[in-house]
Amino acid sequence: MIRDAEILDALLASIGRFVDEALIPREKEVAETDAIPADVIEQMKALGLFGLTIPCASRWSASSSGAPSRSSS
Repeated sequence: MIRDAEILDALLASIGRFVDEALIPREKEVAETDAIPADVIEQMKALGLFGLTIPCASRWSASSSGAPSRSSS
């Protein structure tokens, strides 16, 4: 689990860009095929998303965009 706030913020920013640039534009395709395209899976692997430890949900909340953000508690 990432405990350094700067590293965590950089990771969240990177994931946010990935979502904005790679996932949202293909949302309709994923919904229609009910599958995540192989090239998107490869990008997720390259970002290391399959090896992440998910923090306790009580420490996170959804922002107005739906993206996770650190709660103030």
